[in-house]
Amino acid sequence: MKTRQYHANQGAVGGCVAALLVGFAAFPKLEAAEPLERLGLGGDVGIDLVLIRAGSFMQGSLGDEAGRGADETARLVMITHDYYMSRSSVTRGQWERFVAETGYRSEAETGTSGGYGWDGSALVQKKQFTWRNPGFPQTSEHPICLVTYPDAEAFCNWIIKKTQRETMLPTEAQWEYACRAGTTTSWHSGATADEAYWHKGNSENGTHPVNSEPVNPWGLFIGGNVSEWCLDWYAPYQTVSVTDPLQDNPNLSDKPRRVLRGGSWLRDAKNTRSAARYRADPRSRNADIGFRIVCAVEVVAPPPPVPKPQTNLTNVEVDPAMPAQVLPNERQAEPMHPQSSVGFAPVGLFSGLLCFLIPIGLIVLIVRFFMVQGKKQAGNPFVVQAPPQNKPLPRSPVRIMDDGFWILGDWPAGTPLSVRYMTRGVSSTMDLFYQPGPQGQFVFTGTTPESASVVTSGGETESDSSLAHPLPLRSFEDAHHPPSPGPSSPRPPIFPSAY
Repeated sequence: MKTRQYHANQGAVGGCVAALLVGFAAFPKLEAAEPLERLGLGGDVGIDLVLIRAGSFMQGSLGDEAGRGADETARLVMITHDYYMSRSSVTRGQWERFVAETGYRSEAETGTSGGYGWDGSALVQKKQFTWRNPGFPQTSEHPICLVTYPDAEAFCNWIIKKTQRETMLPTEAQWEYACRAGTTTSWHSGATADEAYWHKGNSENGTHPVNSEPVNPWGLFIGGNVSEWCLDWYAPYQTVSVTDPLQDNPNLSDKPRRVLRGGSWLRDAKNTRSAARYRADPRSRNADIGFRIVCAVEVVAPPPPVPKPQTNLTNVEVDPAMPAQVLPNERQAEPMHPQSSVGFAPVGLFSGLLCFLIPIGLIVLIVRFFMVQGKKQAGNPFVVQAPPQNKPLPRSPVRIMDDGFWILGDWPAGTPLSVRYMTRGVSSTMDLFYQPGPQGQFVFTGTTPESASVVTSGGETESDSSLAHPLPLRSFEDAHHPPSPGPSSPRPPIFPSAY
């Protein structure tokens, strides 16, 4: 326990910094671009990302590795694209920021039976067990747990819309490549599990802060604490060398299950090895399961707003090389004809009458205007009514999407608003400060809302929509990924798949 206490108190400060410096110096592949980046989530909450350079490694384990599983067949893997990986598992504080901004409810919360939490002796399913109460105390620095694969996907989708950066769960190969960080030993630290990782033998039946373990040579807190969802369906490895592998076939094991990596506080020490594999139903909601994210290196700008159609025909551009044309709302001038000096000129008389009547008509209209205003202003015809002080906010259309809705108002940035929406028959209200982008501000609900509206600070409903997809807008994710067959179907990885 003295060694574990040293990791908890000293490894998160001096030890982490030292390991980062040594790790990056030992692996020149990471010298070029920014090795660390922070992904802002709003307020003072963010996710630290570590740049992982492309390269190759031996995935799996050799036959003489102690504790190895039969599904760890060694193979050569090529990773051809750089990517960023979160420095640790997603924390409870980061998840709370997601929930506060979107109102998202996890599957353990919306289900009828709850999740599997710790009752003091084992994981049991009860309605009371959700990420808010896994059965043991947590702080904002502990890894989030009791989240399903679709819950983790919802978090990634929120990051995509918030940052315009492609974000997803890591593939199994990405996870092990980053975990090993160039090492070939059973554990990336080169030590035994008892000295470095939280597992069943030393965790005291619960999670611990994500920075309470030593970092690997590339600066990641990885292995132990919670098992982490990966993008792959579980299946045996191919026995040949592969490039950027992603297993997207769910039917190659006894039943469709997603890969989990890293071991956990509830599992044996051997499961924290770099090569160790585990699997679970994607809807599993256990107190020892969490996740981490990977992000594309490039930030993709959102698509430009669709220009409004021209309604003023006088603005139509005319090719100067073409002969002059009469636009639909223009009247062609009449040709001039000299008048005879003898006889009656009816056109000239009509024009003269118009010149006399028009000024009289204008005078009558002006007098009538001031008479009406005078009645409103207690007999003073020259006092114009002042504009109302509490002018209502401009109306804003709401455009409903598959997993939320866009607010497209013309309020100044920072305007406090409340939004109301209904999902699955449940009405929700969220307060926010308007921060529009090129397409407005997106409110994530996790599923298609039946209705949505924007409410001003005074309580007036400014807009409302109960139609799904009233306009053919597409989110960043929609524009880059085809429709998925279901909530647990994988998105394509950041690089092409070899499967």
